[in-house]
Amino acid sequence: MDFFPYEHLRPKQGEFISTVSEAVHLGKNAVLEAPTGFGKTACVLAAVLPAARELNKKVVYLCRTHKQMDRVIEELKAIARKEPVTALSLRGRKEMCLSPLVLNHTQDSSSSMYVCRLLRKMKRCTHYNATKEKEERAYELEVLFSRGPVYSHEIKEVCEREAMCPYEVAKAVMKNTEVIACSYMYLFHPDIREGFLEGLGVTLEDVIVVIDEAHNLPDLAIDLGSSRLSLNALKNASREASEYNERDIAALFEMTYQAMLALDSKYKLEMGDEARIMPAELLGYFFGKRHTPFLKEKNLTELEEFLGYVVKQGEEVQKEMLKKGKPPRSYIHSCGVFLSNWLAMRGRKDFCYLLVSYQTKAETQSVRLEIVDLDPRNITTQVTSACHSAIAMSGTLSPLVAYAETIGLTTYEAGQYPSPFQRSNMLVLAARGVTTKGSYRGLEMYRKLASKAAEVANNTPKNVGIFAPSYEVLEGLLAGGFRYIVEKPLFVESRKLSSAENDELVRTFKDHESHGGAVLLGVLAGRNAEGQDYPGDEMNCVILLGIPYARPTARVKAQIDYYTEAFPSKGRYYGYYLPAHRKLNQGAGRAHRRLEDKAAIVFLDYRVLQPFVKKDVSGWIARSLRPIDDKPGLLARYIETFFYGVPK
Repeated sequence: MDFFPYEHLRPKQGEFISTVSEAVHLGKNAVLEAPTGFGKTACVLAAVLPAARELNKKVVYLCRTHKQMDRVIEELKAIARKEPVTALSLRGRKEMCLSPLVLNHTQDSSSSMYVCRLLRKMKRCTHYNATKEKEERAYELEVLFSRGPVYSHEIKEVCEREAMCPYEVAKAVMKNTEVIACSYMYLFHPDIREGFLEGLGVTLEDVIVVIDEAHNLPDLAIDLGSSRLSLNALKNASREASEYNERDIAALFEMTYQAMLALDSKYKLEMGDEARIMPAELLGYFFGKRHTPFLKEKNLTELEEFLGYVVKQGEEVQKEMLKKGKPPRSYIHSCGVFLSNWLAMRGRKDFCYLLVSYQTKAETQSVRLEIVDLDPRNITTQVTSACHSAIAMSGTLSPLVAYAETIGLTTYEAGQYPSPFQRSNMLVLAARGVTTKGSYRGLEMYRKLASKAAEVANNTPKNVGIFAPSYEVLEGLLAGGFRYIVEKPLFVESRKLSSAENDELVRTFKDHESHGGAVLLGVLAGRNAEGQDYPGDEMNCVILLGIPYARPTARVKAQIDYYTEAFPSKGRYYGYYLPAHRKLNQGAGRAHRRLEDKAAIVFLDYRVLQPFVKKDVSGWIARSLRPIDDKPGLLARYIETFFYGVPK
């Protein structure tokens, strides 16, 4: 136990450590479920660090948020007080960059990496050039930051003062460190992974991967394997091609634009609707015209070759923009890549092709094409099948066999561990007589839900979170009069809020913990039900308004159909029910974040009591679940007794 940072092990922590240690030594994977407060981070580090040293492997600890990365470094600093260890938290390429072109004109990790690579290749990044010129100083910083666990912001602050590249210095440090805590994207994004491993100086076989909050991985993998194309992007691509005198390319994009309009006219979608289409419905448009200037032979091989030319010309446009000191954005490139993928994936059953009607930022209706990856394994197994060992852990992975199957794990150890929370600090209630099931939704039910939610909120000492399965239900609760009967300030999540505006909304809500409390109304699986923690009085109670089953859209039906073929007899469960149950568990766990937290969880939907749903409720929540009869005031009495000892 040289690498466990605390004096004593809590119950079952030793078993957790042994399971991980055995899996890593055998080169196997592990799927582990343990609730918040169990101490997963300290335990997994205590298990993998000695194994990594014995086997001469690197540990890459994947996190969803910067806060989680910093938590890993905090634990490693505690370990370093007992046993010397080196580690680095690595933020995304954009967060590590000082170049104005990258900071101001890229949208995500992939585009940041691409622009950064172009700038370096063309010797147009002053910070990168300075780092290469100041070799001795760069080496001094490498030695300095390789002595123990270090936060990436520490490297960035020093490099900013010296006008050097933080990412280059961090790359040098990475080669000397045992643990790198970073975003999922560094390993699961195919383009980013190659450069990251090169920077580490290893191959995947040399890496032990820890996947924290691993319930996020299937959705992330599907997003990474999917892409979209809008009418606006095509319009800009056509204009860009004309400016560079690429008439054939402009004709291609104009024809694609007209094809999308024709598809829109054919399917007549309402706002927010989508239609599953065949790849040939788009491709056939290119060959159905008598005169197609960019295709001579009018066959798929000719189109494939031409699209390769389009992508290369897009890359030349990006280089040209950089030379002029402008943002290296090319619509020719992005649209060309999408159409190349549309052509390349056309025969695959694990992808579906959609026409989607959506609301633009200007609040007008438009359509876009989407290629949707239906199988997370297309992305996940690129890592899990090649690395030495992958440890997937979260508080919401049940059933573990289903999770392992959907991400493609075959040989693995499994473990489920109990909650460390005292039962006296937990109250879990499920109300009969209410539901957000579609056939029951209406003003009468929303009024009843509003009444019960207010009953709970008004009798909870401080802050309360209410999470609905959709914005439709959120708005229904408000239509049912909730804002008029709740006695605390109400903060309502909105799709229209920017990230900064939403952060301010949540910060102000949390501040009310010392002013009598407030109510936050949000959406399950949204940014406030999964991306935030509410320890202590920041959330005394969480109310769940139903189960977030997805609308039966074209993509959902395609997912179910694909899973039915990939996992016989389990398709609807894996593709529809289980993802919603996991999102419900995530929302339910927002209030219990520290061992001393005393909080209530209230399900306002009778379906949670049904065996089909209850079996997927996290064990630490299900063990305390109590049904409550449909009687006015009964919820209030349970809440009062829990928090005050006796009803007020």
